[in-house]
Amino acid sequence: VMELFSSQGCGNCPAANANLAKLAERSDVIAITYPVNIWDYLGWDDTFAKKEFTERQKRYNRVLGYRGPYTPQVVYSGRVHGPGTSIKQIEERFAVRDISPYPATLTFEKDLVLVSGALPDKVTKTGIVVAHFHPGLTKVTPGGGTNKGKPMTYWNLVTKVEQIGEWKGGAQRFPVKCPEGCVVMVQQNGAEGLILGVVQKR
Repeated sequence: VMELFSSQGCGNCPAANANLAKLAERSDVIAITYPVNIWDYLGWDDTFAKKEFTERQKRYNRVLGYRGPYTPQVVYSGRVHGPGTSIKQIEERFAVRDISPYPATLTFEKDLVLVSGALPDKVTKTGIVVAHFHPGLTKVTPGGGTNKGKPMTYWNLVTKVEQIGEWKGGAQRFPVKCPEGCVVMVQQNGAEGLILGVVQKR
């Protein structure tokens, strides 16, 4: 899972957005983009950003032991992060991921998600996180800031994030409505930990 945190006020973000769209063509990648507002103070308010996306990024950085958020930042399955300003950089970080199967298997059943599997040892808490997104490419041309007048595209632009429950091992079903697209993730220790299982609907 590649989660890109991007901003209209970030000069390197258009390239990172394009990199993510390219890598999303791979069969082993689920990619989504969160617009964040950390650069709004420079004079242009990101038109897609929401406070909860910025808070998710900040909590990820605390979990990963990093001093603070930056853009463009890519978080890989809740395990590691990197800048995402070049395909090479992203692939280098992606290469250190754990390739063992996720312990949780997720499948859609109409407006439900079935989570099944065995809870890993030493995992005492999980969170079921749903990231809703506009599928495919979303385009915008910022009216100010670093990227004023420059077209930007986002891949699977996240519009809402919600935590809908806790998986305690075994088989459990959770109600999930995805009017457009969504990624459902089981994450360790709440909402911004290691991803234990994932499914995408689009």
